[in-house]
Amino acid sequence: MEVWTIVSAVWLSSWVMLMCRTYAIISRMIRTTPGGELIVRFKHLHAVIYAVCIFILTPFIWTLIINDVQRKAWCVTYVAQICRSKK
Repeated sequence: MEVWTIVSAVWLSSWVMLMCRTYAIISRMIRTTPGGELIVRFKHLHAVIYAVCIFILTPFIWTLIINDVQRKAWCVTYVAQICRSKK
């Protein structure tokens, strides 16, 4: 088996796990956070943008799959940054 087949399989499976384990938490948190109304209104666009960005970042944040503390910190920080108001 070629190396690129293994790398792409690991990358894709890690990306799927990241999406499954973080997006549901993030969408629930955004619904209850002030400032997230625009994201709730365009939830499908947010899902696509999040999926593309996470796909690019997957090799650097793969530890979120196995570490609950890091995943919680990622979700809380992401929601805080995406829902904050720009002054």
